[in-house]
Parts: sequence; structure tokens; C-alpha cells
Amino acid sequence: MIYKPQYFSIRELICPHAVEKFGEFAWSFLDDRAVMLLDIIRRKIDKPITVNNYETGGEFSQRGFRCNQCQLVRDKTSAGVVYCSPHLRGIAFDFDVAGMRAEEVRQWLIAHKDLLPMPIRLEKDVNWVHLDIAPVFTLEKVTLINP
Repeated sequence: MIYKPQYFSIRELICPHAVEKFGEFAWSFLDDRAVMLLDIIRRKIDKPITVNNYETGGEFSQRGFRCNQCQLVRDKTSAGVVYCSPHLRGIAFDFDVAGMRAEEVRQWLIAHKDLLPMPIRLEKDVNWVHLDIAPVFTLEKVTLINP
């Protein structure tokens, strides 16, 4: 089953290369659990969340699912760097919440961790929110990771 979110369009969550090539089938590149989690956070925090905004002329196009044609991935590959980001697996999103700083959002997520249906990882010390559902080796609901 492919979960289609209430609050986000396909272009907000998937890079333009994959959307252009695969259209609606690109939804299948995202893990349903991650998309449902993003919807839950949007509903509970009750503020707009921006992942990708390229469709409306914004600068963000690689903050959800990234394919091998995304510049960030291409740069890592050409530099010989092993790049296994959860963005490539459809289980990560970078985002901003309207009217909140990234650290405020992280603290909100930590304070409301009981609303989360699964453990999450959050990057610390960055000026955006990176959230993923990559496996963790702890029983904690929220794990802070280094970028």
C-alpha cells in the first residue's frame, strides 16, 4: 500500500528528477512510515512544514527523497565518498517549520516523543530539522546524531 499524505504533495517530498521520470509512481520510493510520521508531526505541531519548495520557485529540491541525479549525491559519488544517506532510502526529510527555529522544533519533538509511533533520529547543531527513521541501537524514542 502506498500512503499519500494529507499535508504534502509528491513534489514536496521527492526530488524533481524522480517525479519527472516516474510521476505518481515516485510515491513508492518513500517509506509509508516516514510519510505518515511527517503527517502526524504536521497535524500536531499545527504549523506549515516546508520540505522541498522547488515547485513554487524555492531553492529546496533535495530535502526529501534523493536520487542518483541529485547534485548532492552526484558530488559525493564523483568525490569517491560512500554515501548511504537515509534520504536515498526514502526514510528521511529535512524541513523547516513556519515561525519556529530548528532547535525549537527539535525540542518540541523531544517533548512530544510520546506522539511518535516509532523511534526517530534528529541531526543536532544544524539550522534545519533533519528527521529520519533509520534503525537505532537504543530504546530511546529520539536519538540526536551528528551531521
